[in-house]
Amino acid sequence: FVSLSRAKHVAAYVSREAESGSDDSQAVSARRDCVSSFGDAMEQMRGSLKQMEEIETAGRTSGGESVRFWASKVQTWMSAALMNQDTCTDGFEEVDEGPLKAEVGRRVGLAKKLTSNALAHAGRL
Repeated sequence: FVSLSRAKHVAAYVSREAESGSDDSQAVSARRDCVSSFGDAMEQMRGSLKQMEEIETAGRTSGGESVRFWASKVQTWMSAALMNQDTCTDGFEEVDEGPLKAEVGRRVGLAKKLTSNALAHAGRL
């Protein structure tokens, strides 16, 4: 699951940066909130993976209706994960421009793109 792997990388990066220290309380707060938001996003992606396993099981045991039900649950989990990734970048809006803000934005942007792709794929199940 590529989007989960990318989310782990983003969370690890921001976590390392959060520990590096800063005098800017807004940046410190944004980094901590981002780590928390990505932790939530990863849990939601794991929930999505569990739902995917249910789709496989449901597909073998019953008709297409239950597959659509489980697929909608996958979409719900992935939508929530995407919203948490947005929350991370929202926290950096008040942080002064600089290399950290730009790098977090770049990394989160890639993670969001992968999550969005996974969400779109879930819609085609």
